[in-house]
Amino acid sequence: MSAKFSHLVLACLLSLILALPGYAADEKEASKWGTVTGQARLYYFTQRNKDTGQEFDNIKESLALGGWLKYETPWIEDIFGVGAALYGTAPISGELNQPDQGGTGLLTSKNEGFAVLAEAYLKARYADTEARVWRQRIETPFINGNDSRMLPQTFEAYGLKTNAIDDLELSLFWVDKEKGRDTELFKSMSYMAGLRGVDRGVVMAGADWKPVASLPTRFWNYYAPDLDNTFFTQFKYTFGDPKDVQYSVLFQGVDQRSVGDQLNGVYSGQEAGLMGTLKYSGFTFDLGGSIVNDDTTIRNSWGVYPFFNNMMAYNFSRAGEKAILLGVGYDFSRIGWDGYRADIKAGLGDTPDTGPHASFDRSEYDLNIYYDFDGDLKGMSLLSRFSYQDEDASMGGKDGYQVRLRLQYNFQLL
Repeated sequence: MSAKFSHLVLACLLSLILALPGYAADEKEASKWGTVTGQARLYYFTQRNKDTGQEFDNIKESLALGGWLKYETPWIEDIFGVGAALYGTAPISGELNQPDQGGTGLLTSKNEGFAVLAEAYLKARYADTEARVWRQRIETPFINGNDSRMLPQTFEAYGLKTNAIDDLELSLFWVDKEKGRDTELFKSMSYMAGLRGVDRGVVMAGADWKPVASLPTRFWNYYAPDLDNTFFTQFKYTFGDPKDVQYSVLFQGVDQRSVGDQLNGVYSGQEAGLMGTLKYSGFTFDLGGSIVNDDTTIRNSWGVYPFFNNMMAYNFSRAGEKAILLGVGYDFSRIGWDGYRADIKAGLGDTPDTGPHASFDRSEYDLNIYYDFDGDLKGMSLLSRFSYQDEDASMGGKDGYQVRLRLQYNFQLL
């Protein structure tokens, strides 16, 4: 799709958004005609690293406007339904969108805009089981929308999920293709994992189970033929008084190993992590640690990394990496500043200095500030994020920093 046409489509989408602010149909009308929802974003992003010397002269930078608009029918005969969504993004300033400074994820790799029919699916249900086929959003630990830029990833997938058993949701999908955040093209899952010359999908199966309300558990497996098998598990136990002092303990683990023809090499990698959280009087304190075995880096080709140690720039999943996460956050509504939240996080990663998987140690420090509007501007939010990355220069590391500014508006037109 040409850049000029994509800009026209996006302009029409945004004009519709701005022409109907705050409109929402009542439940009866929405039930009759379906729903129209959407999201608009104004987003600035830059990542700057030291290429040579002390200057941050390796630059990625974009300023873009975009969003999505989605229509979903009501259930037809209480069995069938259809959904479709148009996604689009466009550069705003030529000076802040240089072709050789792309790669931010807001636009294409050359800082150009695009528009795409990112969702288009048929759904059907019977009792507590629902099937969904073709282009759709998926949110699971290792295959997900990775929605931290302008547009989320979507997938061409075929599968179902069921809640037929109390407190247990089971899912089974064949995921064939993925549309990345910075393109209108859907490509095979094996291509997105770095393989060329073959087209492979992924069999994804999951169980989300709550044996008790305070102990949600997750078991997910991803089988990519002739590539690898990834198994992820998570347990989170919450206790204490939500109105006073509340505690939670989170365990996460992953096992990833090559399978079949092992087209991406022979490997076997594992990671485990444990984090404790304390909430009191508007404050949140986090302390966690994770460790990866020495054999290989854990790969995550199809979404944001699911571990708690995933930060703005790093996810601390390299071979042999041991990491510590420290965090503190505060909800300013406790002192009358409704809508304001902020947190500071530090991730410290240590890797082997010798051997086949030796790499530089690195640390990251993030500051996040959130504001949610209310009243006539309800649905609008402002996010400001800053990250500083400190890498061991003696082993080839390069320091860097990242800035993200995002104005977002979520709405429902019908």
